[in-house]
Amino acid sequence: MFELDPLGHRLRYVRLLLTAPGATDPLLLVPREVRDSPEFAEHLADVPAEVVEVPSGRAAAVRAAVATAAAASAHLVVPDGDKNVAPLLAALARPGRPTVSLLLMRTVLPGGSERTTPGMAVKPPLAALLARLPGVRVRFLTDAFGVVTRRRGFPGIDPVRDPVEVPDGGSRPARDPDAPFRIGVLGVISARKNVPLLVAALERVPEVHLVLAGRCDPDVTAALAGSPLAEQGRLHVDDRLLSETEFDAAIAGVDAVAVLHDNDAPSGIVAEAAARGVPVLGPARGWASSMVTGTGIGEVAEVAGPDAAAGIAAAVRRLCATHARRVEATHEAQRRLGTEHFVRGLLGDVL
Repeated sequence: MFELDPLGHRLRYVRLLLTAPGATDPLLLVPREVRDSPEFAEHLADVPAEVVEVPSGRAAAVRAAVATAAAASAHLVVPDGDKNVAPLLAALARPGRPTVSLLLMRTVLPGGSERTTPGMAVKPPLAALLARLPGVRVRFLTDAFGVVTRRRGFPGIDPVRDPVEVPDGGSRPARDPDAPFRIGVLGVISARKNVPLLVAALERVPEVHLVLAGRCDPDVTAALAGSPLAEQGRLHVDDRLLSETEFDAAIAGVDAVAVLHDNDAPSGIVAEAAARGVPVLGPARGWASSMVTGTGIGEVAEVAGPDAAAGIAAAVRRLCATHARRVEATHEAQRRLGTEHFVRGLLGDVL
């Protein structure tokens, strides 16, 4: 198992694969900064895997990972493969290469909702070349519900579903109608999550509170300074890395989760909320929108334009009014969730 980035949910994926039933003698290849990260301590410290440090530079790290896996006759799994496609092609050109599974977590193309980068243009042909190598398996990460089954620009590359388990207590008790309605923004909270826009919308809906739970980027914290919601006691911020238990408690403490970025990638937060019986306030466009509208688990609103705040406020009011029905939809959507599709898609005949 090879991982260069500890942020977000990456090390949760690594843990799931390392501890999969049938996995034997797991080997974890990471640079020192990953091993020393708080995310490693949270997700991997108790996993009985041999940890081998690789160099920090991407090309050198990939070469070391390929060489180590080949020497150990191990199957190399790269669960965050997007920036590693070209280095892997170069490293696998040598004889005696190991078998490899690589996951493309992002398959956005130029001209979409996200800022265009050179990597977006070169990734599809390089991934196609990599997928043609004997012993190499390339997959793309789709949403946990399996709404999206193929990606333009990546023909012949099959999906694996974002692994999300339904915890005990996936069915929530009915909310107290006298309690304030609470909307949460969870996880790594960066500028792309449109927190200031949500704050502006909630200024129009005085009965709703906003909860931020997770590590906030400095620009998000600065944008909240002096917010009317804070002055009114409607803003609640827990700015730190959350453990799994704390994440569950944060979702349990809100009535809806907001995912208001117009993205072209699967949203783990949308599925994690549904797994716990919590409806979602989503964007009107992009992959997260397809997850919400394809399952009926929430409401959506435009996140761009001069009327965005008013539109989001209207969606919040709709969500308050239809909350019980949206909760029921999460229970139906939970039937689609699980981890087996992800594990089998990447490890399959290796187990």
